Amino acid sequence: MKINPIANPNILRAYQAAKPAPVKSKTASGRDEVVVSDEALSFSKALAEARDTIEIRTPEERAHIADVTSAVRQGEYEISSDKVAEKILESVLGHR
Repeated sequence: MKINPIANPNILRAYQAAKPAPVKSKTASGRDEVVVSDEALSFSKALAEARDTIEIRTPEERAHIADVTSAVRQGEYEISSDKVAEKILESVLGHR
């Protein structure tokens, strides 16, 4: 492959002599600024409430969760397909 020389050497000199433009600060104080939308604040509050709801457990719930977790890890947890189907139907039909 042959690369042809630059026809006008002034172009190369101008390019090499060019200095980058100084970066201008967008804020007067030189500090960054973050603006959070109302939707983001609302979502953040909803997420925090959901997390708090999930994390609040009674001692009985914690014991049950620990038992199920242990059974799953040991391969002893049995899932009843009838109960799963029943819960799905309850959820879809709105029954409790």
